[in-house]
Amino acid sequence: MKQRWEKYILGVIDGKKRGLFPRLTAGGLMLLSYGFRTGVHCRNWAHDQGLVACYHSPVPVVVSVGNIVAGGTGKTPVTLKLAEELSKDFKLAILSRGYRSPAEKRETPLVLSRGKGPEYTASYCGDEPYLLASRAPDASVYVGRNRVKASVLAAQQGAEIILLDDGMQHRRLARDFEIIVVDGLDPFGKGYFLPRGLLRESPKALKKADLIIVNHVGDEKQFEAVVGELRRFTKAPIAGATPRISSIENAAGEKVSSLSGVKVGLFCGIANPKRFRSLVEEQGVTVVSELCTSDHILPTDKTLRKFAERCQQMGAEYLVCTEKDLVKLKDDFECALPIVSVNIRLKLLSGSSEWESLMEKIKERVITK
Repeated sequence: MKQRWEKYILGVIDGKKRGLFPRLTAGGLMLLSYGFRTGVHCRNWAHDQGLVACYHSPVPVVVSVGNIVAGGTGKTPVTLKLAEELSKDFKLAILSRGYRSPAEKRETPLVLSRGKGPEYTASYCGDEPYLLASRAPDASVYVGRNRVKASVLAAQQGAEIILLDDGMQHRRLARDFEIIVVDGLDPFGKGYFLPRGLLRESPKALKKADLIIVNHVGDEKQFEAVVGELRRFTKAPIAGATPRISSIENAAGEKVSSLSGVKVGLFCGIANPKRFRSLVEEQGVTVVSELCTSDHILPTDKTLRKFAERCQQMGAEYLVCTEKDLVKLKDDFECALPIVSVNIRLKLLSGSSEWESLMEKIKERVITK
């Protein structure tokens, strides 16, 4: 029921739902949006005026990766790219909320990884933290909604750099650098604050950025058009990027050479399943059916098994999902088709010099602070 309601609301936000009831719904959402926008402005004003305490970590450098809209901009690949580069030279800690996981509700943050991979299951700590701990094994990963407490733990364990995953709205923890990820296909979240649109921060907040990454860039013309829109709000350096499939793996972590020409069923629980499907289809794959759930939510075992049987009857040879979906599956889960995940990494298409310049500033700050 909840997932159906979320799907309906997204249809209203996108303008795909027509008729009297969707128009009434949009009006109600707009009223709620005014309240949300007022709350955001009041929170930011209180922080800007120093009325709310801001904790300054003793860790030399804190880098926040965030966005001004809800979901689907591609923050995780950006965080992974940062982790892969910075963990080569420094002791790195990643702070992640663990959205919709039991670990999120803990009073004391969970130490998911101590630089040797995840020590807990994805079902307990959340799919994104588990993925970060798996793909950036040299980093320590801390999970919990209280980022200040997590930063204290990271400092006690000798972190030199903290990456604050999805940290733009978490202003109780001071940061030295702010990286903002923008969706190149919808930079301003339909132009409205939640829940009428997807904005959770005013576009004016882009002026705080040390680097803006425009993700899902198709070509130079599209990138320049988005840059033109962003320049109304910021003079920050801007880079263009796009997600790319780096590899395809089965549940055992073994590489699958290619799925070109193969029929598959697709399932995922992410914010933007349409883009995931497009990325998969670019590999020459034929998707015979798809099963999409809300972000961070996995279908039940029974539902997934029935889906696999249906896809098999339609000629599919595999079920395909994202890395975040694969890590949520039980180790002993079995169904009619083998399951593979596509590993997605960030590819910079423009602004490489801007990226390198920021990396040098971060590294210099660690050394000199």
